[in-house]
Amino acid sequence: MWKNLPSILTNKDFTILETMHDRRHVLTDSVRQLLSHKLDNSTVVFSEDIDDDLVTLNSRVRYRVSGMQPQMAIVTQSRMDAMVGQSLALDTVRGLALLGLRETEEMTLPVQDSCTPQRLVVESVLFQPEAARRQRLNEELARPALRLVHDAGSICDRGRKAANELKQIR
Repeated sequence: MWKNLPSILTNKDFTILETMHDRRHVLTDSVRQLLSHKLDNSTVVFSEDIDDDLVTLNSRVRYRVSGMQPQMAIVTQSRMDAMVGQSLALDTVRGLALLGLRETEEMTLPVQDSCTPQRLVVESVLFQPEAARRQRLNEELARPALRLVHDAGSICDRGRKAANELKQIR
């Protein structure tokens, strides 16, 4: 069951969920329940400290629902940001459920409209913005700050050679 299942959220993701909670009157009952649970049972960490295998906002995820074929989606803040069929917004049960889960973790989704419960499993986090940012910064730090493009000594040698040639012509 999804009760008491802890989530790990970035401070940015937690703030977005708090804003959603303030506007909860526009959400479905199951999303409201799950949102309250996430806010009450989450550990909040800085974006720089989040593990690479956690689902954060704008992460690309491969997940499976109740033993069906795996699906891929980007977890987005709203449907307006979403590409049809390629994203899950936070105002959906699946999108909200994925946020804060780690690879291989699973959650039984809240029952919607008297349907049977669905089990959601995170198979892998294919892209996470925080991990990509860390990798980019590490690559930039590993690169030398300056690169020698042209040797000034050869310019001086050519200048002296040209000056000598001019003297010989005169």
